[in-house]
Amino acid sequence: MKRLTLFSLLISTVLLLPTNMLAKVTLQSATRVEVNATYDSLVNPDMQSLMEGYQQKLSEAVNRQIGISDCLMTASAPESLLSNLLADLLLNQANSLSAQPMDVAILNLGGIRAPLKKGPITVGDIYKIMPFENELVLLTMTGADLKAIFDHIAASGGEGLSGATLSIKTGKAERVLIGNQPLDEAKQYLVATMDYLAAGNSGMTAFLKAVKRTDTHLKVRDCYIQQIEQLTAKGQTVTASLDDRIRVLAD
Repeated sequence: MKRLTLFSLLISTVLLLPTNMLAKVTLQSATRVEVNATYDSLVNPDMQSLMEGYQQKLSEAVNRQIGISDCLMTASAPESLLSNLLADLLLNQANSLSAQPMDVAILNLGGIRAPLKKGPITVGDIYKIMPFENELVLLTMTGADLKAIFDHIAASGGEGLSGATLSIKTGKAERVLIGNQPLDEAKQYLVATMDYLAAGNSGMTAFLKAVKRTDTHLKVRDCYIQQIEQLTAKGQTVTASLDDRIRVLAD
């Protein structure tokens, strides 16, 4: 333990050195040390007890059941059970935060990293589906810029979408409806998405032209958890359907 303390002290001292002195430091020699079971006998009992306490709390939090899924859900293009579900949950969460009804929710399939199994849903399951630190963002966009987003979705073959329907033909978005009404390029729409996409990533650069942006500072996965818990509180299970919100037409 004394060697580890001395090493930590040396590292801290080096980090505090002026930049011009750091430039003169060179490695003279080094020895590799294999970290294996030999060091198990050096475990500090107090630290081990502390870590076990944290592990127990983490296990309880991760394994906490928040709902029940009716079926196995996976994500794929052009639409899928899981992408439809997550987009719907995101739109519902956005509506609970917005003074005005939100029009559309959009998320990328690449951000969905695991399926949702049939049966009990735990907090850990949602972390597996959405392991990133993405946050919910509310945008005000012109219809023209939103059309550009839909064209990108069409070129990609489909993404997570709620509140709108569209047809894809030869890689272009056709028959775009928002709230069962044709997309009006002169109108402004309220769009829920994640900060990753709002920053123009995954090719959705038109989001950068948003007229207004509101950062909720809510993790997207926490939105999913809250929405599923609300369904459970109402005695409802988690379900989804394929409803042709994104259709691919023959060329």
